[in-house]
Amino acid sequence: MIIQEIIAIAGKPGLYRILVTNRSNLVVESMLDRKRLSIPGTSRISSLADITMYTTDEDVLLMDVLNRMNEHVGSNDAPNVKGDAQATRDFVDEVIPELDHERVYNSDLKKLVQWFAILKENDAFPLEQEAEEEEEAPKAEAPKAEEKEEAPKKTAAKKPAAEKAAAKK
Repeated sequence: MIIQEIIAIAGKPGLYRILVTNRSNLVVESMLDRKRLSIPGTSRISSLADITMYTTDEDVLLMDVLNRMNEHVGSNDAPNVKGDAQATRDFVDEVIPELDHERVYNSDLKKLVQWFAILKENDAFPLEQEAEEEEEAPKAEAPKAEEKEEAPKKTAAKKPAAEKAAAKK
């Protein structure tokens, strides 16, 4: 599944797949219960393609983290996040040992594992970036127009300054 089509909406649980976009709103489908919603364009929306995880070296794209989690779990189900917070942290540490624990909170890890479970249920793996179409066709250089001699620019004649009125006493 293409990761740019999957979004998280602030204040709403779960993940959503974008169906239609226009200027004022989005039509999305919940990946939890398949209900379709119209979301106003003013809502805070985050594409999963734009999210990164803090690590000790450099930030890692969420897509890479989720794909690593899928490889780690294999055909098994996603772990239960309603259990112990330490169990969730241990699972994520197995997948991403270089995770920066000072900047990543337990609530972030819980949300990560919840999103992974939703994507796993919807057979969304492997996650992929949308292929960007690059035009590699060489640009034909336009023939240079003959340089025209520039005529001198006309300048406005300076007018004499108006006399100032005498000051009143």
